[in-house]
Amino acid sequence: MEYAIGDKVVHPRYGPGRIAGVERQELVDGPRSYYVIEMVTKRLTVHIPVLKADEAGVRPAMSPSTIAQVLSTLRRRPRRLADDHTERQEQISAEMKTGLALQLARVVRDLTWRGARAHLTKNDSQSLKQGQELLAAEMALVSGGNVSESNKLIASTLAEAVAGPSS
Repeated sequence: MEYAIGDKVVHPRYGPGRIAGVERQELVDGPRSYYVIEMVTKRLTVHIPVLKADEAGVRPAMSPSTIAQVLSTLRRRPRRLADDHTERQEQISAEMKTGLALQLARVVRDLTWRGARAHLTKNDSQSLKQGQELLAAEMALVSGGNVSESNKLIASTLAEAVAGPSS
């Protein structure tokens, strides 16, 4: 997929950002073009070869309508995660590597529910934190809000879901 300057994108490892430019560099094996992506939540600029952006997992940021789907996913009942911590981490890691918003929402939801009912391992806690940070940053980028507001929305949505319907 081709991107233009100003496009909102997500790198599966570094999170959401904007295409700030396209740089051409002369290398030994010929010229190469690179997307220059300024990451939203970090003081970081990432250079990705234009021809390898898809392979690297760079994707367009979610649409504003996807935010509603993310919140709906957070409200749903969780999937049962593996009891074996190694198996669970493999599953969670695979989902997080996709960098897809709805996958991240499922990971955040499932780990939040697990944490409300059982002990989270250190790796589970780190995955939960990382997933929520990436999700909040992308939501903020798309909505034009800030990451703190998105984090609060995610946290309140999850708290309501875990508490269940009030009688």
